[in-house]
Parts: sequence; C-alpha cells; structure tokens
Amino acid sequence: MPYRAILGTCIARTAMHVGTGEGRDVTDDLCRRDAEGNYMFPGTAIGGALRTIATRLAPRLGAAVCKALQSKNDGQRCGCMVCHLFGEINPSEGDTEEAGGRASRLVVAHARACLPQGKTPRIRDGVGIDRASRTAARAGSVKFDLGVLPRGTGFERRVELEDTDEGDDRSLEDERLLAAALAEWQAGRAWLGGRVARGLGALDLAELTWVERDLSNIDGLMSYLASDTPWEGATPNVNWLASRLSEARTQVRDDAHCPDGVSRSFVTIRFDVTIEGPFLTNDTMAAVQSGFDHAPLLDIPSTNGKPILTGASLRGVLRSQAERIARTLATLDAPDQHAFLAICPACNPLEIRASAPLANCDTLLRNVGRIPDDEEVGEDQLCLACRLFGSTRRGSHLIVEDAEADASTPRKVLDFLAIDRFTGGGKEGAKFDAIAVWQPRFHVRIHVENPAAWELGWLMLVLRDLADGMLPVGFGVAKGFGQGKIVSCTWDYGFIQAGNFAGPSELLRPGMLSSSGLHQVISWDTSQDARRADFHTVAQLWVDEFHRVRTEFRRPGSLRLACDTYFDGDMPSLYKKEAYQWLREP
Repeated sequence: MPYRAILGTCIARTAMHVGTGEGRDVTDDLCRRDAEGNYMFPGTAIGGALRTIATRLAPRLGAAVCKALQSKNDGQRCGCMVCHLFGEINPSEGDTEEAGGRASRLVVAHARACLPQGKTPRIRDGVGIDRASRTAARAGSVKFDLGVLPRGTGFERRVELEDTDEGDDRSLEDERLLAAALAEWQAGRAWLGGRVARGLGALDLAELTWVERDLSNIDGLMSYLASDTPWEGATPNVNWLASRLSEARTQVRDDAHCPDGVSRSFVTIRFDVTIEGPFLTNDTMAAVQSGFDHAPLLDIPSTNGKPILTGASLRGVLRSQAERIARTLATLDAPDQHAFLAICPACNPLEIRASAPLANCDTLLRNVGRIPDDEEVGEDQLCLACRLFGSTRRGSHLIVEDAEADASTPRKVLDFLAIDRFTGGGKEGAKFDAIAVWQPRFHVRIHVENPAAWELGWLMLVLRDLADGMLPVGFGVAKGFGQGKIVSCTWDYGFIQAGNFAGPSELLRPGMLSSSGLHQVISWDTSQDARRADFHTVAQLWVDEFHRVRTEFRRPGSLRLACDTYFDGDMPSLYKKEAYQWLREP
C-alpha cells in the first residue's frame, strides 16, 4: 500500500475572498483566519472547488451523472465515480458501505495564505447600479463591502489519495478523473471562494507534483509513521499528470444524455480596455488615508500601486447594456404594453416590488408564482438576462475577472465645485476633489462556461458597444470619466468534442487547434487579418441566434410583468410603431 500525494502551489490571479459569513463594524464579511490569526483557505473550500470541476467532467469520461447535477435528487446513495473519489454526496447512517456509502479517498489539507511582499488585505466596496438613472442605487440592500486578500496571494495545496481495495482499474479511473480536474486548474480555469462571477478568486496553478512512498516494507512504513511531513521524503513522478490525462482523453464520451451542468465547452475572452481620459474606481479606505474625497482602487496603497477595474464594476456595465439592447429590441417588436410584458427578455435585478416596472425574476417567482425561495427552477422560468448573468435562483456561468493596469499609469488631482442654481456661482460647502488615474490600459479576462450560441451573440453585441466607446466604466461617467474602448481582443473557444462547438465545423481545420485539459481549443485574434474572416463568420451566426431566441422568448403566463416604464401612463403613444413612422418618411 503506497502513500500518494499531490503537491501544488496556487497563486491568486485576482483578489480573493474566502469568508466566514460574519461581519464586524469595519466590513460586512471577514476573510477566514485560523486559530493563530493567519489567513487561510479551508480544505473544504479547496476540495469543494476541485469536486465541482470533477462532477462536470466525469460524465464525459463515461461515468454516471452525479446526483448533485440532477434536478430531482432523491437523497439516496449515488455511488458515481465522483462520489467514489470525493465521498458520497448523499451519505446516510449505517454500518455497511452499501448503507452509508464510503468516505472520500481524498484528504485535502488546509492551506495557509502567503501574502505577497508589501501587500495587505483590503476592504472592497460594492454597490448596485440603478437601471434607469445609471447611478448608484439608493436602496440600502445593494450597498455592501467585504474583506479580500490581494492579487498574488499564494498557498501550498496538498491532496493525499488513499488506496483502494477494489483493484487497479478502479484506482486508475479515479486518477484519470483527478488528473482531468487538475488539468483545468493548471490551465487557469480555477476559481476559489466567494463572488467569483464578479471578479474574485481566480487562480493559477504554478506547480503540480505527484509523489509516492512505498509502505509495503517495515522501513518505509516506520519512516512514514515517524514523520509529520511524509510528503517531503516521497519520490516524485513528473509524468503522472501528462500520462493520466492522455489516458483520460481516450475515454471521452459524447454528451447526448447528459444534463446541462456537464462540461461541453468554454469561451475565454481576453482584451485590453484603454481609457481616453481620467478613470476612477473609488476606494473609501484609500480616500481616507490620502486626505482626498475620492481616490482610486489600487492593488497596494502606494504611488507604485496598480489601478484596478473590478470585475463587479465591469460586469454591471455589461449586464446593464445587455438589458438595454434586449429591451429596446422587444419594445420595437411590441405594438402595445400587454405584448411587451409577455416578451420583455430582461428584468431589473434590483427591483424587488412585484407590482413595479421590470420586477426581477426572483420577486415574480416568489410573490406571483408562489414558488418558495429554496425550490429549484428551470431556465424557462427566468428571463434571458438572468440565464446569462445569473440570479438568486440560478448562478451565472459568466465570470468577469478583476482587471489591472500598469503601475506606471500617471495620476492627476482634480478639483470639483457644485454650482449654486440661484446665484450661478460656486455653492458653499460643495467643494470636493479626487485623485484620478490618467489614461490607464486595463487587461480584462472574461470566461463563459458551456455558452449557448445566442449567449455569445448577445455578449458580442455588448462588447461591440464597448469597443465603440459607448460604455463608460467606473466613477463619474457623467463628468466624462471612464470613456474607454476595446483593443487587442482574443477569443479562445474550447470544446471537448466537435459537436460541442457552436459554429460551422469547416472552421476546425488542421493546425488551428490546440489542447487544454480534455478540451480542444480554437483561438481567434481579431487584430490579425488571417483569423478575422473566420471570426466574423462565426460571430454573425451567434448574433443571428440571439435574435432568433430573443424573438421567440415568451414569459410564462403566471410570471408576466405587471408594468413597464416605457409603456406606463400616456407613454404608449410615443412608442407605438405608428408614432415614429414619420421619421422614416423622406
């Protein structure tokens, strides 16, 4: 019986938040610490993130679908490949393995956070955006803050694999699944902690080593028992991941009978956003320390700090514009208010009143559909915006990571003075100032898991508006801040099988594909002429599919909106098609 362990070093690509669920006077949610006061990541959090990936990959390796992915979980023992490796998802009481299932073969150790030199934990502020005014929402429930560990935080991840008495074949199956999941981490498709869809918790696996110790002889066993760190004297196997991953690729099966949660494809979009003038994402703590009313969010509170465009901020801008595009198209299609209420494809996620315009889907489900908060709902009961960007009922498969600019980006001090509306002069007591970042260039990364073609088409339309400079980001957009454009955009489309590719198969030509974990990846750099024509072909198909899905969308009769701002009161006459026909006349 050997001792086997997997050692690795993880580095945070963005700020991270692994919380306690408790707040204090300084923040709503604290970062987790151990008994000695050190920041740490529980083994349950690390193992849970790894298990999530394995659960999605296992059916593609011929395994049964775990009950964790099934909408109707009967609570009975599962016994799938994932439960065999990570422990039973539905354990029950009993003295036998058949009654209670078996415990996890993996032992995932707690990891102590190692903060990069010169960086300290910060408090990150967040606020919802009012969809009508495009300013900070005034409702208290959408203002929050939380503690985060800085980008560059590292931790040593150790996973020990216990032996099995079920034969080498079953052991190899477990290792292949584990290798496939770890390959996703190694490829940068790993996120840990809270609020990952809003920019936090992105990880890079810098190192990965498989080690073994032979415990079949007395000397090896005694040495193992006498050591508190048995992995340090173990023999490394540098080829373990590559060999097991190669074997796993030969086991890939199609997804014909797999539920939606099973891995099929991903899209990773990388681009730079250049700001033409001043930019500011306000950091309250930095403002207090600097003495200015507004100060930028930096990775470290220093003149050498890198400006940050938070994933939450950019994500909010993207969702707000996506909603506006979809609602505008639905308005043009609707002859009257009643028709619009049935086809409106985007709710207002901040509107919690069921009788208010564009009430959010969760409110409609609870107050109109009488569906309890803890009851799962299908995508057909949500608007298109909640399907792509997520809601309180279903999480999002769209991740917008924090984006950094270069440390050398200059700063400018700006003074502001409100105007007295009566005298026309400066208003007393309304003087304020700010430190703004000048013409930064942010490096953005967006990831979409299992994207549908219509979702990519919708996202394409939003990014087109950002590329055209129509979507200012950050603080003070009404004052001219945050006017940016996209440059240097690259799309990576990964798929496990050709049938998972939402595009024409003739684009998958030899020499165009690379490998990443279980996926094949095709990449397009929109700045290169050689790839631009192919990308325009597939992008147009995605946009056409969005228009088709949006046109066919209908809200369930029991969850129809009560009213809408556009058609409220006397407004219908301004939005009826006949009302603007004269604009098209010569």
